[in-house]
Amino acid sequence: MREANKAYVEHANISVLNAQETIDFLTTAIPSWSVRGQGEMDWFGEKIQWFHVGDDNTYIAVQTGGKGVVQNWKESWTGVKHIGIVVPDLDSLVTRLDEAGYPVDHAGARHPFRRNVYIFDNNRIQYEFMEYFSDAPAERNDYDL
Repeated sequence: MREANKAYVEHANISVLNAQETIDFLTTAIPSWSVRGQGEMDWFGEKIQWFHVGDDNTYIAVQTGGKGVVQNWKESWTGVKHIGIVVPDLDSLVTRLDEAGYPVDHAGARHPFRRNVYIFDNNRIQYEFMEYFSDAPAERNDYDL
């Protein structure tokens, strides 16, 4: 549930080579998410499909029509490096994704109040999944430890 009159990110929109691959990845990672809407549209002369994968409050807009390959996240370039998603149980997510063929690429820095990992879908889109161990903003958002 979102707080009234507070800004938040509703969605991110990504173009991919294989939409079903990303849909499968996201719904495996977060079983409570589903395709909440979908359709086709003319994207500047090209017919594409779009899918909103998420819940009632937030989603990833996945659209077909992607071309080329995602650049290596370790290189300098302009664009989205990863999409961060908070989950209630990181260990369960890691197990589900590993069993589905999506291993952890790398873990984030050690921190007493949060833990995070980075995992790629087969479209080479990188996701950061994090679990917080505190509700206190000063602890959750501490960058000095």
